[in-house]
Amino acid sequence: MAASKLPVIGGDPTFREGVVSGFLLILFSELGDKTFFIALLLALKQSQGLVFVGTFGALGVMTVISVALGQVLHQVDELLPANSLPWDDIFAAVLLVFFGIKTLLDAKDADESAAEERGEAEKEVLQMGDGKAMGFVLSTFTLVFLAEWGDKSFLATIALAAASSPTGVVLGAVGGHGVATGIAVVGGSYLSRFLSEKVVAYVGGSLFLVFAASTIYDIIGKVSS
Repeated sequence: MAASKLPVIGGDPTFREGVVSGFLLILFSELGDKTFFIALLLALKQSQGLVFVGTFGALGVMTVISVALGQVLHQVDELLPANSLPWDDIFAAVLLVFFGIKTLLDAKDADESAAEERGEAEKEVLQMGDGKAMGFVLSTFTLVFLAEWGDKSFLATIALAAASSPTGVVLGAVGGHGVATGIAVVGGSYLSRFLSEKVVAYVGGSLFLVFAASTIYDIIGKVSS
């Protein structure tokens, strides 16, 4: 696994890298995303607690799945000869660079994209019935799970887990999802009036590139050693 080049206060540096990178990338990927608006809109018509449980539950399960997929890539890389290139780290770096550049290029139209995401979320929320508590939670879970599958944050988590501590990535990513979901459920309607999607996109894209650079540094270290 890749050694962290991020500041370390104590403990396993690879674990810390997974927590920090997972939390920051997920938080800035989810703010203004479709799942953010789904949670926001559902919280306006139903219990905030039920919305949080359904949304956060789906994102938590999705995080575990994506980390597991990342670890599959890492284990496949472990089966290769010892002197071969670290393909799991290379895959992670390429994916992070791709999302970083794409996010930065799309940042100028981020406000319009967020409006489209909200419109899509409104259509999906309108198709949901209120129902009883358990049924509503399950419906929310299913809606968010399907909306998140194959999303940028899902793929980014796979990349991070392929090159970092899976436990750290799980904790960091789940924490990021929890904060983003909490913001959407509790104050998303108010925050969305002042939230600059362009700023969020620029910060998120920059973070993708920062962690990609850290992974590339690790690759150079492995190849040269």
